[in-house]
Amino acid sequence: MTTVNDFVDILRIIREQPEWADALRSALLSKEVLELPQRLAEFAETTNRRLGTLEEGQTKLEAGQARLEAGQAKLEGRLDNLEAGQAKLEAGQAKLEVGQAKLEAGQAKLEAGHSRLEGAVGNLRGSAYEQKVANNIATIILRPLGIRRIRLLKGHGAIDSMPFYELMDAAEDHGIISGQERVEAGSTDLVIRGERHPDRSFVYVALEVSVTAADSDINRAADRSEILRRATGEESMPAVVSAHLDASRERLANQRKVTLINFGE
Repeated sequence: MTTVNDFVDILRIIREQPEWADALRSALLSKEVLELPQRLAEFAETTNRRLGTLEEGQTKLEAGQARLEAGQAKLEGRLDNLEAGQAKLEAGQAKLEVGQAKLEAGQAKLEAGHSRLEGAVGNLRGSAYEQKVANNIATIILRPLGIRRIRLLKGHGAIDSMPFYELMDAAEDHGIISGQERVEAGSTDLVIRGERHPDRSFVYVALEVSVTAADSDINRAADRSEILRRATGEESMPAVVSAHLDASRERLANQRKVTLINFGE
């Protein structure tokens, strides 16, 4: 039989008899306290599982972050390539625009040269036509104007134009015509003085020559004929010789009392 005399004996017995220790704990501690170690163990296990899950999630998150960063790097690389391509495209566009500008400038020069060439050809054509008219002027004006025994005072084929200019100068000096009218009269293509048939009166002819007749040719002939009439004090007739006439020119000529004469090139 075990005798218990003091607390030391109790401690000794508990060490020697583990079942007593269990019985003593059951008697002294509540159920909750007794279950605390097991609950702590379960909590530790649960916590360890959660920590493991959390670490796994952290690992996955870090892996995802790494993939995201890699994707971001690829995207930035593609963006850099895109920007480089855009820069090349813009540079190419700039070169294209420069080339286009040069092409347009060349085209403008070509067109200007072509216009000058056409103008030169037109001038040559007009000059040749005017020379042809002058060479045949007696025949050209005989039937439509009824003028013969002509004298070409000014223009292609005129032997001496000085008497005509002296006549215009005298008219200006006497205030019969203005300085501008003197210039206009001197710009007439052909100035002719002849004898009207059949009354044999003298008449001047202000004649404009044009391959293709225009309104300006008709108006110039009418205006310059009037200047000749006032400058000479004699009758003057306006006329236009052209290889190409149309109905609208004929209407204007009738209005301004200008004779149109068709003569081929």
